[in-house]
Amino acid sequence: MTAAIRSPDSPRSRSTRKPSAGAAKSKVTSIARARRAKTGPVLPNYSPADEQAQVRQSASVLKVLPDRQQQPMWLRSLLQAQRASSVAALMLLGGALSLYGLTVYGEQRWSQEYQKLETLRLREQQLSASSEVLKHQLAKEAQNPETGLAPQNPGNTIFLQPAPETRSPLTTQNSQPALKKGGGVETPLGY
Repeated sequence: MTAAIRSPDSPRSRSTRKPSAGAAKSKVTSIARARRAKTGPVLPNYSPADEQAQVRQSASVLKVLPDRQQQPMWLRSLLQAQRASSVAALMLLGGALSLYGLTVYGEQRWSQEYQKLETLRLREQQLSASSEVLKHQLAKEAQNPETGLAPQNPGNTIFLQPAPETRSPLTTQNSQPALKKGGGVETPLGY
């Protein structure tokens, strides 16, 4: 038996088609008619839409995929090499972009920190200049007799006696807290 498949996109509808007298003598039979002949009588709720849905389902069932041929070994190895090189290229690209980003970020941070350093140097120079100006101004005021400051005189020097040393149990007796000078005067080590 020979069967013909009508495309579902056909502009003619099956319900409007009238069977011709020559169709009964034809060797070509539609799939729907062949199925009805195999399955028996048509059910009472049968409609042309159901017939079209069955034709569409059968069309997808009849679709035959070509047999997948085994690829030659050299072609498979070339495809694997292509995949590996693609992965390696993507990794290298990612690494290069990361390195570029880190370089740009590092240069920006360096330039910001360098600007801070230059600002601090400028402030240091300004501070030392203002300190010298202040010293000069104090020296001028010290020379003015109206301020009440007197020049240093060795006779006006005040000497303070050191406080008596208290020994704690943690100190050792070998430590010498004071040095004796030639005149018998003890001088603390810190002086």
